[in-house]
Amino acid sequence: MLSDVGRIWSGGAVLKFWLSVLMLLSLAAGPVLAWQDPAASGEEGVEAAEEPARPDYVRLDVWAQRLSGWTPQTIATLADLLHDAPSHGLPDQGPVADALMDPNRSLAERRDLASRAALRYAGWLEYGLMDPEQYGPRGLYQNEASYLVSRLQDGLDEGRLVPVFAEREPQVRDYGILRMEMLRMLTLRPIWPEIAPGSSLRFGDSGVRVDQLRARLAAEGLLLADWEEGAPYDTRLETAVRRYQGRVNLSPTGRLDQPTLRQLNISPQQRIDQLQANLEQRRWRTRQLGQRHIWVNLADFRLEAWRDGRLEREHEVMIGGQASSTPEFSEEMQYIVLNPWWGLPAGSARSRFQSMRRNPRIADQYGFRIFNASGQAISVYEIDWSRWGDSWPYRMSQPPGPTNPMGEVKFIFPNRHNVYIHDTIERDRFVRTRRDFSAGCIRVQDPLALAEWVLDGQDGWSRERIDSVVSGSDPTVVWLDNRIPVHIAYWTVVGDTDGRVRYLHDLYRRDSRVIEAYAEQVDAFAESFPVPRSGQGVTGVSVRR
Repeated sequence: MLSDVGRIWSGGAVLKFWLSVLMLLSLAAGPVLAWQDPAASGEEGVEAAEEPARPDYVRLDVWAQRLSGWTPQTIATLADLLHDAPSHGLPDQGPVADALMDPNRSLAERRDLASRAALRYAGWLEYGLMDPEQYGPRGLYQNEASYLVSRLQDGLDEGRLVPVFAEREPQVRDYGILRMEMLRMLTLRPIWPEIAPGSSLRFGDSGVRVDQLRARLAAEGLLLADWEEGAPYDTRLETAVRRYQGRVNLSPTGRLDQPTLRQLNISPQQRIDQLQANLEQRRWRTRQLGQRHIWVNLADFRLEAWRDGRLEREHEVMIGGQASSTPEFSEEMQYIVLNPWWGLPAGSARSRFQSMRRNPRIADQYGFRIFNASGQAISVYEIDWSRWGDSWPYRMSQPPGPTNPMGEVKFIFPNRHNVYIHDTIERDRFVRTRRDFSAGCIRVQDPLALAEWVLDGQDGWSRERIDSVVSGSDPTVVWLDNRIPVHIAYWTVVGDTDGRVRYLHDLYRRDSRVIEAYAEQVDAFAESFPVPRSGQGVTGVSVRR
């Protein structure tokens, strides 16, 4: 095993060497040193550590005073940019833009209003309107305000504001696609048929609700409007329902079940609200995505690997079920483990102990290793079953092998949720459309291909080397020469590379809270930033802090 450690030591990294030694010892010993490996405790989350309090938001009106050099031309440019706010899902800035172009206002008034409006609007595009954790109003911290003022001043000095605001937009690939969809929805204000509530519909059914279903799918472009009124639920309709269910990541049963009915009956205004929330969620993500980075959209059951702004790999994934939903966060991948051990989380371990109590041979059959409270390995026949309860002192680990749920590789990006990406032995379940099967972690299809991408350019780690290591049984830790950011999001509206927009099933039912909180912030803005009357001066503008 130490020879394996020697093979993963690269670049004279002595620290990595000793960390790897400790890592492999912990993997071999089971949970005794489980704290060394964030993945060793399995898929169950850990209690979040208390984070230090962040400083207060700055006063935007004070920082806006640092901007200078506004001309009638740059003010007009800003007014044009502010008119685009609704396409970003942001509050309507039309009244502010009109005030900036009001010839009855003095240039001094317009300059002051421009400074405030520009800083606020740039902050919205860069960081969002709403705090992503508390769902309250999102202001600017001192370093953020300083950065934005610097960029805006550069734009004013050069007379080029448009690029400055374009750079503030989220750099995720589908943000522009969602903006175009928002413009389409706001311009067309589509109206589509509603399906009356009722029981599920299936092949052979007929009646008014079947006609309504056909009309609704025709509005989606999935069915031609050439049916006869009263026609039964036929194969053609069933196929269209399956196509719709597959598009939104519902199980493609071909029946109008209740989840499909709820999805089809979302109104146009609700779609606009959903788009607003999803555009805002893009603004919450880090600006520094990483030259090479990984995106996971939980709602789409999809992992994407990016390099230099190009999508290089896509993988299907499984995510946590509703009772163990996978969280959203960003962290850096630091290492991978080939042939990993599995440190069973408490919930899984207790259920297996129950089975072992009835049939102790299960321990040998699956290679489980059992440890007491002191970390000593014991036999299944040494367990004191009378101690079963809250003080149950035993833990269990499973070595690499064909029955190990971790499969052949796991990808570790230490985080407070104890969530990571790994292989699975239930690979046949990737054929399903809805894949919420895990206990919280992310199971990835074709994990060795992902491992090859992660280790690309790392000396000594070709695909042949990876295959050679996983063909054995020794756990091998590979530290990354360059960490790879991993961004895990939950977005229910996605723009595909062909420009098409898909509205996904809200599996975790997280959308409603975001949508409601965002609507409150939009409404609050209208009250917190009244446009001053001409001649009223700076005291007429109330800036939210």
